[in-house]
This record gives sequence, structure tokens and C-alpha cells, in this order.
Amino acid sequence: MVLATPETLCDAFWAAWSWYRFLRDEDCRLQIAVDGAVSELDRAAASELFPGVLIESTEWACNYVRQRVPGIQSFFDTHPMGRKLALILALSDLGPLVYSDQDVLAFQRPDEVIAAIGGGIPRYFAEEVDGARDAQIMQRAKQLDLDYLPRFNSGFLYIPQGALSSRLAAQILTSWRARGELWFTEQTVLSFMLQRLGAEALPESRYVISNRRQFYWEEDVDYSAITARHFTGTVRHVMYKYGLPMIIKQSKDHCGAEQAESAESM
Repeated sequence: MVLATPETLCDAFWAAWSWYRFLRDEDCRLQIAVDGAVSELDRAAASELFPGVLIESTEWACNYVRQRVPGIQSFFDTHPMGRKLALILALSDLGPLVYSDQDVLAFQRPDEVIAAIGGGIPRYFAEEVDGARDAQIMQRAKQLDLDYLPRFNSGFLYIPQGALSSRLAAQILTSWRARGELWFTEQTVLSFMLQRLGAEALPESRYVISNRRQFYWEEDVDYSAITARHFTGTVRHVMYKYGLPMIIKQSKDHCGAEQAESAESM
């Protein structure tokens, strides 16, 4: 599953391809969720690129969770990351979930992710430094005697089926009140929920979240030595300048290899 907005749907297509080329043989079904309206043009483009893909709005996920836990709907409606939480809760309830933001690109075969699929331990990317949390949620979770995962990032996740409790999420969010645009609320909620499940970080040397190259004089990450990178906001420009061009080149090489293999078999 890859999540995007209507404005970042093209990025989501490339992120989806970068992961799905490795995961399609693992009995994984590709889905793309849009936090907003999905046009017929979007559906046609997705179907042409990925025959059989399911692309739909996140609204169904909000309704799915709301029907089970009515009190959580206000968070979905008013927080900028609310629909993302709804999507993760709903999809992980229906089956094992490999989730990705639209700015997480896989450059090599993700062996650790493939090994985790079907298992009972959630996996995630670790932040470079600790601290990206919502203090309001931290206080509420302390009242519930919950602990969190330090350096947790929710941009890419593997979650076993049925591991997450929508009721626990609603309990954590009971005292939440909208206050500005704090982007880490959903991530903080998931940090507390996944800590209870013994979630483990993917190897940081290969599954990278890094601010390297946010300034022009810095050396970039060595993409030949890593499996994937989450291009968070401070290095989003690097994704467009270096990350996506590498994925596009890999796609061309991949198509050329498939065509050559097809010609040999004729």
C-alpha cells in the first residue's frame, strides 16, 4: 500500500513500482490510496501502469474504523495525518500490511521486509535522531501506562494482520484536541501501539532516513550501498534530483531485461 495526495500521485506511482517489483512474487497485492478525490484519469493511469491495481480514496478507511470505534472520527476529519492512521488501522485489520509513504523509494531487493512478511513482528525505519513526537499524546499515553518506540518513523511499516487495536488508538486519542498543524500525532500514536507488539527497526545502514545532502555542500547517501531511503521534507529535493532518476533508470533497465528474456523464449 502506498499513500499519496492528488498532487503527489505521480511520486506514489514510482514509489509503488520501486517496492512492488520485489514484492509481487510474495503474494502481495498492490494498492494505492489517495488522501482526496480520485479522478477517472487517475484510475486509468494507475491501471495502465499496474494492471489490476486497486486505487481509491482514504474515505472508506475512515468509515471502516468509525463503524467499529465511533469516537475516533474527529481525528480523521481534522488532523492532516488522520486519514493515514485510519488507512493503517483498517488495512492491517483486513490482512498483513506493507505500508509506504509516497517518498520512500526502494533501490535494492528488501530482503528483511520480505523475510518479515507473514511473521508476527512489525518492522519500521528508524529516525536519525529521537524526538519527532506529539507531547499531548505522550502525556495521554503515560496515563495509560504505555511506552513508546524511540526514533520511530511511520513512513514505511510492516504490520501483521490484526495486530493493531482501533479501540486502543481511540483511547490514546481521547484527550486529543486540534492545535495547529502538528504533523507527528499519528506517528506518536503508532509508536505507542507498536511498542506493545515488540516492533523492530529495519537495519539502519540499509533502510535510511537521513538529512544528508539537505545542504548543497554535503555528501549524499551512497545509493548503491542501501536498500531504501525515506526522503523526508528536508531532503525531498534530493529525491527529485537523484532518487527518482535512479528509479526511472532501473525501470528502463528492468523493462529491457524483460523484453530480452521474452525474445529469447520465443
